[in-house]
Amino acid sequence: MHTVPELARNRQVDNRPLPTQPPYTAFIGNIWGDDVNESGLAAIFSPLKVKSAKVMRDNDGRSRGFGFVEFEDKKSLKAALQKTWQYSLCGRLVRVRIADPPKEGPSV
Repeated sequence: MHTVPELARNRQVDNRPLPTQPPYTAFIGNIWGDDVNESGLAAIFSPLKVKSAKVMRDNDGRSRGFGFVEFEDKKSLKAALQKTWQYSLCGRLVRVRIADPPKEGPSV
């Protein structure tokens, strides 16, 4: 298992193909803490073109440790991916990777 400092040194970047059409969404990991919110998550990616940010929460309203940022364009998503483990939120380095596409619901 890798530690965050080791990953930061190795600068492991998600090299999967970028989406060819919207949404251009990144999965953001290692975002723990009571102070974590959507505006703070979006702010760490400034000046990139952020369309929306969402912190996933448990039933008590606490961060589940991950979230998603949707970018307006592929260029912004690519720039965010290239700086994985270089962004910090609430004192923690965050991991950035390409979000898996939404799953199709069961057909009725």
